[in-house]
Amino acid sequence: MDKMTDDIYRAISGGSNVLLVGPTDSGKTTYVKNDLIPFLQKNHFNPAYFANIDDFNESKNTADIFIIDEIETLIDQDYLENHSNSPKPYYSEKYLEKVKNWHDKLKKITVPSIFILTRNSEDQIENIINNLRVTDWGAKVECFAFKK
Repeated sequence: MDKMTDDIYRAISGGSNVLLVGPTDSGKTTYVKNDLIPFLQKNHFNPAYFANIDDFNESKNTADIFIIDEIETLIDQDYLENHSNSPKPYYSEKYLEKVKNWHDKLKKITVPSIFILTRNSEDQIENIINNLRVTDWGAKVECFAFKK
C-alpha cells in the first residue's frame, strides 16, 4: 500500500480530491483507518473520517481533509445498467432521491477530500478509473483502484 498511500498523499497535499474505488469487503475502510489516516496525521494533516455521508457535517468540523466512506456516483449508471443481468432500472427511485440528497451535502465541501466508492467487478472499477474526472457533485478527483 505504500505507493498508493504516497500517491494519495501527493494528491491531497496538492489540494486535489481523491476517489478510492474497490470491491465490497476488499479492505478499503481498514486501509483508510489503519494506514492512511495515521500516515496523514504523521504528516501534519488533520483528517476527519465519516462512515457515510449521512454522518457528515462540515460546519461542525475543523479538519483539513475529509474522508467520506460509502459515497455513490451515478456517472456510471448507464454502464452499470447495460452490464447488469438485473431488471432495469438499476437503481430504485427511492435510492436515486437519497443519492441526490447525498450529492447536495457533498457539494458543500470546501477542503480536499477522499471519497470511498464500492464497485465490485474489475470492469466496473476500470470504467470509473478511466472515465471519472469530475463527480456528480462537481468535485474534480484523482481516481485510485484499491487492490488488496
